[in-house]
Amino acid sequence: MLNIMRRHARNWLMKLILGIIIVVFVFYFGSMGGRQRAERIAIIDGKPIVYADFQREYQNLIDAYRQRLGQGLTEEMLKGLNLKRQALDNLVNQAVILKKAEEMDIQVTEDDVKAAILSYPAFQRNGVFDQRIYEQTLRASKMAPEEFEAIQKKMLVTVRLEDLIQDGVKVSDQEALDLYRMQKEKINIDFIQISQQAFAKGIRPAPADLEVFLKAHEREFRVPEQVQIRYLAFMGQDYAATAKISDAEINDYYEKNRSQWKKGDKTPPLAEVRDRIIAELGKVGGMYAAADEAKKAHDTIYQEENLDAYAAQKKLTPRTTGLFRLNEPPPEFKPIADFVKIVSRLEKQEISRVLQGETGYYIVQAASRKAPYLPALKEIEAAVEKQYRETEAKRLAKKEADEFIARLKKGGDLEGAAREKGLTVTETGLFQPGGAVPKLGSSVELTEALFQISEKKPYPEQAYWVDGNYVILKFKERGKVDDAEFVAQKDAIVNYLARTKKTETIRAWIEGSKAALVKDGRLEFTRDFKDL
Repeated sequence: MLNIMRRHARNWLMKLILGIIIVVFVFYFGSMGGRQRAERIAIIDGKPIVYADFQREYQNLIDAYRQRLGQGLTEEMLKGLNLKRQALDNLVNQAVILKKAEEMDIQVTEDDVKAAILSYPAFQRNGVFDQRIYEQTLRASKMAPEEFEAIQKKMLVTVRLEDLIQDGVKVSDQEALDLYRMQKEKINIDFIQISQQAFAKGIRPAPADLEVFLKAHEREFRVPEQVQIRYLAFMGQDYAATAKISDAEINDYYEKNRSQWKKGDKTPPLAEVRDRIIAELGKVGGMYAAADEAKKAHDTIYQEENLDAYAAQKKLTPRTTGLFRLNEPPPEFKPIADFVKIVSRLEKQEISRVLQGETGYYIVQAASRKAPYLPALKEIEAAVEKQYRETEAKRLAKKEADEFIARLKKGGDLEGAAREKGLTVTETGLFQPGGAVPKLGSSVELTEALFQISEKKPYPEQAYWVDGNYVILKFKERGKVDDAEFVAQKDAIVNYLARTKKTETIRAWIEGSKAALVKDGRLEFTRDFKDL
């Protein structure tokens, strides 16, 4: 639902054409737009970065990802991308780069800007710059040529500064060979497993042991604060019928989403998909109408301090939840950003701001609270005993594993030590490190250990916890790499490493510059990205 609204929130022609021109710049350094007066979120040398800039950059990132991934981009994926942090970083990075470029006196002339614009394929017809296309494109985006040219000038300044910083980045033959070996070289190891479960059978805790354990692990068994809320819901679907949809909007939606309607190589005519488009636009219009009604309701309830009276007047039904833990809100509220923080701060009978969900809007009122508490042992004895057994068994397994490692470091033999304890030594066979280890499974620490052991140092420094067992490794052999294949792939490897090193060089330079500006009091953050 929200993704449909976002698609209608910006001018599609501008995103299509100008997105081609500055997509890399947007992703790395952020978009360049006219400043708007709004709340400051950061200040660099007295020049503000305002909330309007952040909103625009955030939307640009969403649109750019949607253009790249299309229907494959889900709301869950968007949440995982941490786009708010990216948007703020982009804006600050952009400001830092331009400030440092100014200090380094990096110049871009009007002729440089003109040459760059003339070279953009989006403004060309038959390979030649077309002034009419250029003006139409900017006019459609409601952007003056002077503003767009200022964007290009800043972009060229950025590119020149980047080239200057990256100029000294080199890749040695040894670095290329090391990466090739890391990617291609296989390893064979022996290992033993010391099972946690093997120690659990003999553990029989007394009530006093459980009392001590509960006290030591009180935080894990404490029931967190529980809250009951009342709320009014304004669902988009309830207002969809009120949306007024023009023929122009229908045509625009059809043209913008032609690929969505395709069946094979053919696109059905508008008449065939018109009803579907009206339904989609109705959902969008319904959400906008729901937002308006929720805002009116909030302002009235806030002034009159009577949710029930307003609900009765508007024939709305207040809904009431049962008590729930703040970290486990009802399903309809889980997608709402900062829901837990907002509800946790509400006083009894106080209402929240309008909260935006995936399919509607909500006004929430705190009804009652139950303070956090630690249940008595008799209420949770089974859970406490279970965790006690697991914790103690794991401790005993680790103790035995540590004793094994100490013995091996002193020159002991893995096979002999394993026989004494009735354990089996298993061989993995040759495999390529980086993924799951054959016969063991996946573990980040285990994977890192594979790159540290060798013929000269066959054992790692410690045992590793993998799927309920402590694992002790022993290097057995390393497979041979194909030198001829390395020679054939060397140029590609060098190019990849060069790109990677250049990117990291730029990022490190930016982070170092930001840290220095913060230390000198020239860069100040006035809002945390989590609060935006």
